[in-house]
Amino acid sequence: MSNIQYTIRNIPVPLDRVIRKRAKRSGESFNQTVVNILAMQIFGSTHIIEDDNFDWLYNINTLDDSFDEAIKEISKIDKKIWQ
Repeated sequence: MSNIQYTIRNIPVPLDRVIRKRAKRSGESFNQTVVNILAMQIFGSTHIIEDDNFDWLYNINTLDDSFDEAIKEISKIDKKIWQ
């Protein structure tokens, strides 16, 4: 995963105070504290999910194997049609 930098403006003073207090209490940098807060809000933990289908975002579990099995036949390409 590449690291991307953000510039965030117009942070309300009370929010800044809370973030700085959390950073000081945890012993982490201000930046790491902000990253952890974002990860917790988006993923529900500080573990960042690297998945490009975004099912996790909507709390949708991946479809089970029976779905794949059920559509296998209709997913085949009919070569007669595609000549």
